[in-house]
Formats: sequence, structure tokens, C-alpha cells
Amino acid sequence: MNNTEIKEFKKYVRETLVKKYNMNEVEAHRAVRDSYLSSALQRDKDYVEHDTVEEWADFIYDEVHGEHLMQM
Repeated sequence: MNNTEIKEFKKYVRETLVKKYNMNEVEAHRAVRDSYLSSALQRDKDYVEHDTVEEWADFIYDEVHGEHLMQM
């Protein structure tokens, strides 16, 4: 993936988080930015293609949700 494709992929993941999990745009942006997705893309720009946008949104939601539970 090139940088333009990565930005587009992240945009679709954010949109999925907003639609599927009722996150607002700021929450979705932060979730994607701070997620494993971003670190995986830094290591291997093609790694994320193994999973769909919807699957990445699910992974990120679970990451955020689990993090909130651990803080309680």
C-alpha cells in the first residue's frame, strides 16, 4: 500500500467505527491513530490487507473497549 491508500484505508476504518459502533469522529480518529493498525502499518505497509476494513474496525473497537475495562 502506498501512503494515499493507507490514508483511504484508515478513513474507511474510521467511518466503519462511526457507523457500526456509534463512535463520534474524534473518538474514531483517536482509536485508529492509537491502535495496533497504525503500528502494523509502520512495520509493513501491506500487512493490513490480510483483513477487511470491517475486521479492522472490530479489532480496534475491541482494543478500545478492553482498554476502558482495564482502567475501571
